Amino acid sequence: MVAVGGGGTLDVAKWSATMVGLPFVAVATNLAHDGIASPVSVLESEGRKRSYGAHLPIGVVVDLDLVASGPVEHVRSGIGDAVSNLSAVADWLLAASERDERVDGLAVSLARTAAAAVIGSSGETASEEFLTTLADALVISGTAMSVAGTSHPCSGACHEISHAIDALFPGTALHGEQVAVGAMFSSFLRGSPDLDHIGDCLQRHGVARLPSDLGLTNAQLAEAALAAPGTRPDRYTILEHLALDPDEMRRRVDAFVEAVDR
Repeated sequence: MVAVGGGGTLDVAKWSATMVGLPFVAVATNLAHDGIASPVSVLESEGRKRSYGAHLPIGVVVDLDLVASGPVEHVRSGIGDAVSNLSAVADWLLAASERDERVDGLAVSLARTAAAAVIGSSGETASEEFLTTLADALVISGTAMSVAGTSHPCSGACHEISHAIDALFPGTALHGEQVAVGAMFSSFLRGSPDLDHIGDCLQRHGVARLPSDLGLTNAQLAEAALAAPGTRPDRYTILEHLALDPDEMRRRVDAFVEAVDR
């Protein structure tokens, strides 16, 4: 099976190919997220987006000219998804420390390498140099999940928050930009230096960093962060670890916005 299109098209085809036992080739027309080469399909079920296991594509084709001519918002979304790996890995290591979950070192290295490549690239957002780096990073992220046998290296509190935004405030923004804000807030909660590294990259490429960049209020981000753990009950992240009450969550969101927006 060969699928040509964006993330939604590729996810449906990837799942369908898995169900009927066909090899799958992904021809990506944008770089909006790491689903182009991941063992996960995000599909809508009962009005909510859910993640399902799927086979990896046997090949990935990306037309960089087509990507460059498309909406820049799609590239920004892909940037957010790639750099959020740093936050996701931190959550995975926290789960290992607190719940003795197994961590795959190779998967951690791949996920971090993908994020670092995007953060360290000095190319312009729509340049072939940068788009090549981003495409490689998204494919490497998919490989990290395949090696791990789980989405842990690329999906933590950052993705939980995005899923909660989708459920509470549908149509807010593209997945990767919501994930970017989720990664920023999660990094702030854990007091990680990754906050500055991620933030500098996002700002350089015009990617959302704050709830207002998504059209959300501080209170709405706090509501999404409170609901986020319910989107992935099996996952342990900084949100589950801190278990903040509504008042404290709102104070943390306000402090996050003040720290980043100064």
